[in-house]
Amino acid sequence: MYRIILFACFVFVFSSYGCEITVRFERYGVQAQKDPELGWHGLDVDFAKALLEKAGCKYRFVSTPWGRAIKMLELGDLDLVLSVSDNPKRRAFAYFVGPQRMENIVFAVHRDAPVELNSMEQLFALDRPVAIQRGAFYGQNFETHLAALKDPEQQFIYVADNNVKINLLKNQRISGFLEEKYNLLYQIENNPNFSEVRINTFIVNQESVYYAFSKKSITPEQLTQFEAAYIALQKSGELKAILKKYKLD
Repeated sequence: MYRIILFACFVFVFSSYGCEITVRFERYGVQAQKDPELGWHGLDVDFAKALLEKAGCKYRFVSTPWGRAIKMLELGDLDLVLSVSDNPKRRAFAYFVGPQRMENIVFAVHRDAPVELNSMEQLFALDRPVAIQRGAFYGQNFETHLAALKDPEQQFIYVADNNVKINLLKNQRISGFLEEKYNLLYQIENNPNFSEVRINTFIVNQESVYYAFSKKSITPEQLTQFEAAYIALQKSGELKAILKKYKLD
């Protein structure tokens, strides 16, 4: 398979044994970082390399925001997106292989904010909006509550990238924002912009996330190839080794 994709992104090509896969990453948190010496590296980078190399594929990394990435996966402009929650809507356009790991969605607030949540109802009753990522899935319980709102945009602000969320919080335009806990811990420890952020104890959603392959660009035969590679990684202990490396075992 060979396709040319033209847009502003970082593309890196590696050696191949039979297929070429376009993989989405965003430079954010521990999942993916770009270093002049190391190149792309991080949790999801390791997961992608392990599976695709085991399947005998070459790959290239495309940097794009989450909401756009999900749409590109649907259209077949991306072949693979990492750490995707499985739900019926996405299953219409994506094959899910995995799971990779467990994801925990939490609520981030300003460290001085007197906000303590204990339920989804309290999250939906805050007096200021909550920022959420466009195209993200925060669990069925959250989706059910969101669908019951007459005007969701009064209580939730949809953002295209992660930088917008922290800027809204700094300017006190939101009560807080939803984020994956592991990424948030990394940002608080390593990113000065997150120095005034704390994590609320309430878990908004906890579920497994997967390798998601586009049904538009991936053939059933290739899917079988990736499923076999995943099983091989499980048996060899390589998936557990990645989780252990990032202290997620």
